[in-house]
Amino acid sequence: MSDELSSRRLPSLTSLRFVLAIPVIWYHVSYVSGIFDGSLHKSLAIGAPFAAGAVSGFFVLSGFVVTWVYRPGDRARTFWRRRCWKILPNHLLAWTATLVLFAVATAEMPMPAPPGDGTGAALTNLFLVQDWIPDYHLYSGFNTPAWSISCEVFFYALFPALILVARRIPTRRLRSVWAALAGMIVLMPLVSSAIPGTELYVWLPINERSLWFAYVFPPVRLLEFMLGIVTARLIQTSSWPHIRRRYLGIAMFLFFAALPSLPPQYAMGSATAPALAVIIARLALADLEGRSRRLHRPALLTLGESSYALYITHAPLMMAARYLIGPDPDLAPGVGFAWVLGVIALAFLVSLVVYRYFELPLLRRWSGSRRTPPPLQPAPAPTPASSA
Repeated sequence: MSDELSSRRLPSLTSLRFVLAIPVIWYHVSYVSGIFDGSLHKSLAIGAPFAAGAVSGFFVLSGFVVTWVYRPGDRARTFWRRRCWKILPNHLLAWTATLVLFAVATAEMPMPAPPGDGTGAALTNLFLVQDWIPDYHLYSGFNTPAWSISCEVFFYALFPALILVARRIPTRRLRSVWAALAGMIVLMPLVSSAIPGTELYVWLPINERSLWFAYVFPPVRLLEFMLGIVTARLIQTSSWPHIRRRYLGIAMFLFFAALPSLPPQYAMGSATAPALAVIIARLALADLEGRSRRLHRPALLTLGESSYALYITHAPLMMAARYLIGPDPDLAPGVGFAWVLGVIALAFLVSLVVYRYFELPLLRRWSGSRRTPPPLQPAPAPTPASSA
């Protein structure tokens, strides 16, 4: 049954990638860019937990998807080749754009926390090893969003071994494993809050090493990827429990309501992973049972396919636009938000071009497949009981 289910397409999860990218892009362009100042800038910081939570969603979704498409007998080398041609060309393109930007810039980026642009930041970012060094100027340096790709490289390196272990877990124990992973994920921010140090910034009351451990350190973020693996296995074995939507909504509301009283590490998003795993499972089941339609629109599917290009290329584009208007733009709120929306729209356009004319041709030529799979379509018929 596992392999039969995994032959079914899950278009809603493709569209979900775009939905998850939206809070990340909005937070970066509206807040991280420093286009606003004063109370307006401070108020936009409210987007941080949602953006960080979206990244957690990407990690869970990544584990889910690679598990879903895995077939017994798949070779590790083939898997790594596909993943390399998926992530590395766009990464190198964005890294080169960032390098050119820093080379021509005559002053530091006019942002509240300018990304590191030294040789160390450039090289660790290029080779995607920045997450292993607890230095804020390195793991958040150069093309900052690439830190999550550094985590993904670690996840993919381990996946051939992880999937073999996951497939050997007895079906009756999958729920317990899922609960154990969820519990560890929720506790990690609390563990990191015990790491002492000086706060990085007034607006970021977390010290360098605590932030690194809670948000960046690949073995810690691996728990979210593994949660995605086990979520997929629960669905493949028809063992996913029935969880009502209202319970999920209540849990999310209580978490965000309690956030001001929790250690600031909880604002870094990883604690939302269990709820996001439930959302991913619900969307997957809706596709399998033929109940999903809203996320199947061709435009959303295209934006979902180009979401990686959007994620990895928007930072150099944003920094270039921010640099061009100078260190103290003093824009009226209306003009500032028009700038934000304009940069986001341009980032969407660039991502579509990069995906269509750069990423996709390289995938077709070098990833090991003769052609790219067709656009995901909803399953034509219902599948077995999903509310075991």
